[in-house]
Amino acid sequence: MKNYVGVDIPANYFRGIEAVGGKLFFDETGMTFKSHALNIQTGEARIDYSQVQEAKRGRGILPTLMVVLTKDGINHRFVLSKRDDIIAFIESRKTI
Repeated sequence: MKNYVGVDIPANYFRGIEAVGGKLFFDETGMTFKSHALNIQTGEARIDYSQVQEAKRGRGILPTLMVVLTKDGINHRFVLSKRDDIIAFIESRKTI
């Protein structure tokens, strides 16, 4: 399994129906999505690995959709490449 700590990857993060373009950054304790400035909705979203309940493949027509369910019940939806590798990495980092 690849270690993604210190890596950033291009990704889209769904905020409502908008797929916001940006990058997903991985560090020792979590991941942060940072949007590109050209989006309608901009900003950051932070998910600590300790708050992850489950990372899984998303359903539907997007073959690269990943869903990260946090312990507060929020489904964070991302479109990215190497989805299965990233899911395995997140699952290995979460605290049960």
